[in-house]
Amino acid sequence: MKPLRTFIAVNVSQDTCRVAGRLIKQLAAVDDGVRTVQNQNLHITLKFLGEVLVEETPAICNAVERACESLSSFEISCGGLGAFPEQDRPRTLWLGVHQGQQEMRALQHRVDQETQQLGYSGENRLYVPHLTLARIRHFQGDPEKLQQLFDLYNPGPLTETSVTEIITYASFMERGLPRYEVLGRTKLK
Repeated sequence: MKPLRTFIAVNVSQDTCRVAGRLIKQLAAVDDGVRTVQNQNLHITLKFLGEVLVEETPAICNAVERACESLSSFEISCGGLGAFPEQDRPRTLWLGVHQGQQEMRALQHRVDQETQQLGYSGENRLYVPHLTLARIRHFQGDPEKLQQLFDLYNPGPLTETSVTEIITYASFMERGLPRYEVLGRTKLK
């Protein structure tokens, strides 16, 4: 059986998806080289595991359960346009997490620790919780238009999300677009 491209994530509220959707449309209009994320695929990744054998998925879901067993649900707010590696050389454009950043980092750290026990590599950089909106391979557009969006959305409208569950997903490519399938759900207290 073919391995599954797997990741662990938090979904965001409909309000956050609406704000992100407006920004995604504006980003797409800046340059043809901007590849935007589909609204139904918006999430905050906690851990990307890569190619995983199907028979390993129950152990991964159990690791997520262990990571979350003593954690309570919490609130986050999202807003502000950011970029990796930096604003002057954007490759990934994202909506950042403001309120709840420490809680997201603690959650990501626990998930990271539990999946390391299964042999997956750990994260050695500071985790920056964010909602990926678009990726840029070769920007050919007007940098000033992109800068206007950075200015307009910083801090931008802040939206609220209740983090109540962690989802383990498999990702499949269909006609050049990703489709996500839930492998497991873990509720927070």
